[in-house]
Amino acid sequence: MFKIAVKENEKALIYKDEKFEKILSTGVHKLFHLFQNYRVERVETHAHGIINSLKAEQLYKNNPTLIEELFNVVKLEEHERAYVWLDGKFIELLETGALSLYWKEYDVKVEKVDVQKSYLVEKRHQRILNNLNIPFNNLKKCVVTKNSQGYLYIDEKFEELVEEGKHYYYTDFHDIELKLINRRVNELEITGQELLSADKVTLRCNLTMHYKIVDGQSYLESVNDTNNYLYKQLQFAVREHLGALNIDEILSKQHTLSDEILEKFYTTCNKIGVEVEGVYIKDIILPGEMREIFNQVIEASKRAEANNIQRREETAATRSLLNTAKLMNDNPALARLKELEALEKITQTIGTLNVYGGLDGVMNGLVDLKGK
Repeated sequence: MFKIAVKENEKALIYKDEKFEKILSTGVHKLFHLFQNYRVERVETHAHGIINSLKAEQLYKNNPTLIEELFNVVKLEEHERAYVWLDGKFIELLETGALSLYWKEYDVKVEKVDVQKSYLVEKRHQRILNNLNIPFNNLKKCVVTKNSQGYLYIDEKFEELVEEGKHYYYTDFHDIELKLINRRVNELEITGQELLSADKVTLRCNLTMHYKIVDGQSYLESVNDTNNYLYKQLQFAVREHLGALNIDEILSKQHTLSDEILEKFYTTCNKIGVEVEGVYIKDIILPGEMREIFNQVIEASKRAEANNIQRREETAATRSLLNTAKLMNDNPALARLKELEALEKITQTIGTLNVYGGLDGVMNGLVDLKGK
């Protein structure tokens, strides 16, 4: 005989010859073990019960009547999961086919879900999972962010649109994938695209495309890699258009290229659910030698323009002098006024002026535009 002391908030599982026999509550207990081997396993009561499925199945199999007397038995089918509350507090989400044993001291509430028929977690259960914020096996959490649209695929087949927010899905029997589409304006950059013009001049250009996804399902299903597809289609459109122009036409029409490319590019994009808002050529870069030649052409053009302007100004000045001379010849008073203006300028630059002949000598002898 031997004694077993079971502490408060503790229970003892008694195995005789490795077969579960009974459970002992708090207190001191005596066991007779003549030719029998006993094994004691202690379990804390605040652990709610036996939630290890393998151990619970073993105990239930060995002595189902006793287990049902001492425990609330929760047994699930292979297609079921269950939400468990003890005394009104959510405890856990059981996996499919689980067997859990909860002490009779607790008020147990169980809500079972057939996850083979339903892959979506109900809203009331979602609130529970959000509050816990811990991972569960075979449960997928998906978040649709602001300005995005979710496309739900079940077993690789499109199922439905999903709005902004957090969503949970059971993945025990289904492959769940939520693909996000950005509903805002997107940008695609092509940098350093090399081209060959019709007159065999190699050049590079930088482009930017702004677009919106208007049909997410077509965008996701039409091509394997949509961004790469758009990138290449834009390359083809630019090469086709610029390759038919010579270098002078490209440079003279660079501000209108975007509209012409867009007309060819729009139909292709529309087939995969993309609406193009604009294609912009930011830069056209010429090779070094061509850049020097064009700089020389521009310099010569500007120099010729400057010479033309200078000649026009000189001609205008000469014409103005001629008109002034004609006026002075026809009007003596005007000629005399010009003489006095010249006298004023001369006196401003002379330090000492000796006058002979009085005022008449100053007025009539010092300056004489007409001459003798």
